[in-house]
Amino acid sequence: MVRPLKLLVMLSVGYTLAHAQPINTALNLKPLNSFGVNAEFLASVDNSQTLQNVQDAWDHFVQRYDRSGIFIPTIKSMLAQADIPVEFLFLAMAESNFSTSAYSVKKAVGIWQLMPDTARMLGLQVDRYVDERRDPIKSTQAAITYLHMLYKQTKQWYLVAMAYNYGPRRVLEAIQEAGSDDINVLLDDTKRFLPKETRGYIRSILSLAIAFNNLDALQHKEYLLNRGARTSLASLKIQGGTLLSSIAKGARLSLSELKSYNHQFHYNFLPPDKAYTVYIPYENLAHFKQHYKPGNPLHAFVTHKVKPRETLYSIARKFHTSVAMLKAMNNLKSSFLSTRQTLLIPILKQPSKSLKKVAQNDMAF
Repeated sequence: MVRPLKLLVMLSVGYTLAHAQPINTALNLKPLNSFGVNAEFLASVDNSQTLQNVQDAWDHFVQRYDRSGIFIPTIKSMLAQADIPVEFLFLAMAESNFSTSAYSVKKAVGIWQLMPDTARMLGLQVDRYVDERRDPIKSTQAAITYLHMLYKQTKQWYLVAMAYNYGPRRVLEAIQEAGSDDINVLLDDTKRFLPKETRGYIRSILSLAIAFNNLDALQHKEYLLNRGARTSLASLKIQGGTLLSSIAKGARLSLSELKSYNHQFHYNFLPPDKAYTVYIPYENLAHFKQHYKPGNPLHAFVTHKVKPRETLYSIARKFHTSVAMLKAMNNLKSSFLSTRQTLLIPILKQPSKSLKKVAQNDMAF
């Protein structure tokens, strides 16, 4: 993933006030105060560029904005209820553009760009079947826990944002070196107590908070953070081992539509070990309740490498399943198979001795 920080830096350096609408200075203090930043930040020459025109950068962002936007009203509410400034939405914007599919070369994933070890520490499931860092609700709850942990260490919300990017230990070391936790001291571009990336990161977040608080200056009729407010989501607890296609059918959605709300699942089925939360549009909930018919859940599955001359029919017969089930599990559009292609084979009930023997040459889960 190309991190959006490059885009956000455009807010700080790419535009001139000559082409911007006047920005209400009084409004600027509200989002800054939410981060614990005072008016002296605006008086700094180095930081005055945060008041640049963001219209073009905004347009570019809206073009990239994905279906994750429907989660934003819920995320705002979760932050507010947790006594975290809702302006931390702009941290998520800086991290991922609110994309549940976002990932980095350092293996950070999801809206909040959590690393695997951090995610597991915060109680998220990250394994070969499920990555709850891609679940906007569960990952937000994990991020809230982490933000509170950082606040206990740093005591200032702007330091929390810095620590989220640079790490709490290194931010505290920078404060010790600077002899101050004042934001203007820490962002000194000459003394460089913090790396350039972190200095740009916090400026970008504050810039976004200022810009989006000046709606008249943005000249946008549709305010991004309220996009999706009309489309709320319902959370369903579905038995493990259920095919996503059967859930989609019950909710009157295509499989691709259902998956667009549920990026946390790696495969086209729920792992067979426990019940899982699945999201559908609330407007589809009544239809789901009336029409959803749970099928036989997967008890387990094996992986199978296709051998020469094997077909879907012969494999289905070998493992006592159906061609339709194989296609659904493996998202196959046709019956064509290639040699050594890996297939997931469902087991709908406790495997018999004969099936266990067949599976001995394959990898069971």
